[in-house]
Amino acid sequence: MAVLLIRLKFTLLRHSPAGMRLFGTALAVLGLGITWYFALAADSDAVRADLLSLVFAVWAAAWMLGPTVANGTGVLRSQYFALLPLDRRRLGAILLLTMFFDIGPALTLVALAALSWHALAVDPAALLVAVPGILLLWVFVVSLSRLVFRALGAAMHSRLGMEIASVQWGLILAGLFFGWMAVQPAFTATLGLSENGLGEGAVGAVLSALPTSWPVLAVQAAAAGSWGAASAWIGALALLTGALVAVTAVLLAPRVGARGVRRRGRPLGARPPTSRGPRFPLLPDTPLGAVVGKELRQWWRDPWRGLELRASLWAALFIGLLTWSSGTFSFFAPFAGVIAAFIMALATSNMYGHDGTALWLSVVGQGRDTVRADVRGRQVAILLLIVPGATLLSAVFVVATGSPWAWPYVVTGMAVFFGVGSGLALLLSVVALSPGVDPQLRVDANDSGDNQVQVWIALVALPLLSAPAVLAAVFLGLAGLPWAAAPVGVLNGALAAWWLGRVAYRRLEARLPEAFARIRYGKEVALRTVPANGSLLDRLERTAIEGNAETRPTGS
Repeated sequence: MAVLLIRLKFTLLRHSPAGMRLFGTALAVLGLGITWYFALAADSDAVRADLLSLVFAVWAAAWMLGPTVANGTGVLRSQYFALLPLDRRRLGAILLLTMFFDIGPALTLVALAALSWHALAVDPAALLVAVPGILLLWVFVVSLSRLVFRALGAAMHSRLGMEIASVQWGLILAGLFFGWMAVQPAFTATLGLSENGLGEGAVGAVLSALPTSWPVLAVQAAAAGSWGAASAWIGALALLTGALVAVTAVLLAPRVGARGVRRRGRPLGARPPTSRGPRFPLLPDTPLGAVVGKELRQWWRDPWRGLELRASLWAALFIGLLTWSSGTFSFFAPFAGVIAAFIMALATSNMYGHDGTALWLSVVGQGRDTVRADVRGRQVAILLLIVPGATLLSAVFVVATGSPWAWPYVVTGMAVFFGVGSGLALLLSVVALSPGVDPQLRVDANDSGDNQVQVWIALVALPLLSAPAVLAAVFLGLAGLPWAAAPVGVLNGALAAWWLGRVAYRRLEARLPEAFARIRYGKEVALRTVPANGSLLDRLERTAIEGNAETRPTGS
């Protein structure tokens, strides 16, 4: 059965987009070159041991974060086999085995084999522990990758787990946008590592304690003649790897039944926002008010939506702390709220894909203003959710950094990004809709659909559509009138929100059945409904259909 699933995996790989895989392979080749360069260029055996401990830890971190960042759910998803009469834990173990048959694990094994060169250099007899250490570390790293990814998905079924996942995603986003502040000093320090190693500081002590360094320590002990210590290090790694494999196999085992956030009591927000009382309703008793209320509760209840909202705020918080602590870039910290607005626009660019086949309710119940109210209600709900948190973030950093001068620029930036972002997110959600797994069937953290095309478009379109307010802030600030840019930001944001929302709902009104067919039946059917040489929106839709990786809504 293992051979059959491995062959199935390679068949699926041949028929899947190769863009992100090629990028990942290029990074793996670069890491392979750096690993062997450190192994060959080290000035002494002690320096080489330090460098291998460092690069092995980096390999493990890359395997932990890579699938999450790259939307990598794995080719063979466990839920494909949920209804087959198979032993689930055995199937989970076989699915884990298939992960080792790919170009990434192969390159990783070659990189880890640099430890054999180190063993030959210090004492050829140390190969007796180096070879099993390499294989164990290889299994440990790949299994850890799958464990982290599936554990992140499992954590989405509790409020605490969702918050932990949001913090992790916030750190990742902050690193992607402003990680160069930490990478640049680290890269400068790396230039002297081949001569001096890590030294006797805390970094070396921490690395020595990590499991990724245990094979290196075993080789060092064997070279010193302490075979008992070497065997202990390898034995400890073998026990840890065995436990990791066992836990990962359990998590990879398919599960049946709908899964959502577990609740022990009535959830907050269970009372409809329009029914607080007959005299003082929180929202108007209109189609627009109904959509706003539905969206607010869905953003609160749906873990995959809540992840994006919370991750935007956490990322802005971490970016503010990172820039504040850098000293040189501390002036950027008050703009944490602006960053939250920017990231939220990227995160909400696939809302109809998040909803899955629930769009059928709009298809069968479409009235005169159904689609218009749906689009406008989603825009309003986004603003109600993100504005308070983003404003609080900027206010805290303005006070903490003693930068009252930043207020007019912060207000201008948030006004324009909130407006442009809410309109652009809805337009991309309609035109570049990317279906994911239906909410009740989701298992992994990235099951809500791939939105890489939407993100890249938004990264370009958001600054361009916000350019009038940004230029006004720059030139009026130089003229000594920064507050004069705030009305420009409000007007820019309001016009963009109105115009982009109008384009979005008119497009959805014209193509509502086609949008549902795209969600329900996937890209092959969707491509037949879009003209090959149509309008700009048609070309954008075809680009999204062809560019986004397909996560079939009927699987999980």
